[in-house]
Amino acid sequence: MSIAQRRADEAQGTQLKRIRILRQLAQYMVSMGMQAYIIPEHFTQKYVYDFRPYIFSRQQIADILDCADHMQYSPSSPYMHLVMPAVLRTFFGCGLRSSEARHLRQCDVDLVNGILTIEKSKNLVSRYVPMSATLTAYLRKYEDSIGLMFQRKGLDTPMFPSPSGGVIHDTTLRDRFRSVLARAGFSAEDGTYPRLHDMRHTFIVHSYAHMTGELGLDLHTAMPIIATYVGHTNVKDTERYIHLPVFDHSNITVAGSPVVDACVPKVTFDV
Repeated sequence: MSIAQRRADEAQGTQLKRIRILRQLAQYMVSMGMQAYIIPEHFTQKYVYDFRPYIFSRQQIADILDCADHMQYSPSSPYMHLVMPAVLRTFFGCGLRSSEARHLRQCDVDLVNGILTIEKSKNLVSRYVPMSATLTAYLRKYEDSIGLMFQRKGLDTPMFPSPSGGVIHDTTLRDRFRSVLARAGFSAEDGTYPRLHDMRHTFIVHSYAHMTGELGLDLHTAMPIIATYVGHTNVKDTERYIHLPVFDHSNITVAGSPVVDACVPKVTFDV
């Protein structure tokens, strides 16, 4: 039954969604007196999150931003040499989704207080995203620089405009990102590069490592804070992003020790 098989480069969630839709359609057809084959229920096995994103190291982030900073002006994309360094810093510094960064308007970016406003993103969740002082200062300079080339028509103009002045297309941003990755030394022998969304994974993992390591917060304190910041309505959604890279193992152990100590009773007798 090829239609129920997992396709090449297909996420398990996509496969299961297709099977469930086909099952529901067949069940409806049967209920209406028509003949239809209902895919057996065992094909809708429990979803297992088995995807492993690319987590950039701090040095790799620095290399990527350095390559973006050295992009040259192009008449066909007159703003891209300014947009890419700024939008990549926003990805790495705030963990935004691609659609959130691309649809940011000038009125959504408070460069006085350093706060981004994300309106009705995934699951119609809106939130405020505080930026670091360094990112805020960079975006102020970016706004001054791009303002010399791009005449904004109003506060609802895209913060990171396309060559035509509209919202930059996801494919364009992806291709430019891959170009920067190639110049930064990333190879794609199998035809794949790290994705735009991997910067969001990277932000969450590094933030978690920082909060449980340098700041000394425990697991249950750090996770809800990160979940709220990145726009997750369920902490479990954030937990999927914590992929425990090598540099984070010691922090996880330290952060989890208070929980373990509270759950495991002390031995009061000789063993």
